[in-house]
Amino acid sequence: MISVDQKYAGAAKLLLESGYLESEVPNGKVRPVWADGVSAMTKYLPQQVFQYEPGQVPLTNYRKTAWKTAIRELLWIYQEKSNDVNLLREKYNVNYWESWKNEEGTLGTAYGYQIAKKFTSPETGKPIDQITRVIEQLRENPLNRRIMMTLIDVDDLSDMTLIPCAFLTMWTVTENRLNCTLIQRSGDFLAAASPGGINSFQYYTLMRMIAQVTGYEPGQFVHFIQNLHIYDRHEEILMQVLNTDVSDRTLPRLEINPEIKEFSDFTIDDFKLIDYNPDKTKYEIPIAI
Repeated sequence: MISVDQKYAGAAKLLLESGYLESEVPNGKVRPVWADGVSAMTKYLPQQVFQYEPGQVPLTNYRKTAWKTAIRELLWIYQEKSNDVNLLREKYNVNYWESWKNEEGTLGTAYGYQIAKKFTSPETGKPIDQITRVIEQLRENPLNRRIMMTLIDVDDLSDMTLIPCAFLTMWTVTENRLNCTLIQRSGDFLAAASPGGINSFQYYTLMRMIAQVTGYEPGQFVHFIQNLHIYDRHEEILMQVLNTDVSDRTLPRLEINPEIKEFSDFTIDDFKLIDYNPDKTKYEIPIAI
């Protein structure tokens, strides 16, 4: 089994050495800018796939991930079904969506808004929300090949303050295991989308949570990223990260309170990360808006 740290280092080196330059695309224009107004350009790789075997927690030791913050945001989106940035800050002490909130303090029609929105179930013909349907179908009809959740509805794109990067999950049962694939349209390697980064850990955790309340063992987690990129002002930082020696680091284990049987009952206190000892160097990473 290829370790998470090997996945991280391999992807980072490939991106730095072989990534395509946005600056070389004819007529190419980029949306994000740095705080000083300069366009934030990247190197990027298309269609990257990272697989994690059952029991392999996607956390790298190269950099410390704020894993509780990752789970709190997950609860905000899928349990609270919220897009309220003020709620995220006040209840969960998570602040990194502040730059994208609108005048009402929300992300518009993005994230939890899509999870809360009712639609007609193709199975029952009754109104239902996405996560309720996923859990219901995994319990009652696990061979259904249409079990998925999406944070994007094209009718709502213009009212999203930021179109979700990680936006689609697909769910398949094999024997007694629940497997999940995460589809991500765009991924900032250093900030969130690397192998073993915050995005992969969040959705691995979501798989574990849903597996537990539907009665399955966790299976394989697959993370697909259409555009994995490194910003120009991040490259030097990433090279510093890669100089870290992680050869003697332990492999973390995620423990979840086994008494929880309903998704709505999870709290942050139900999660424990065991033997997680990553490098704790703090890097000043500028964020392009």
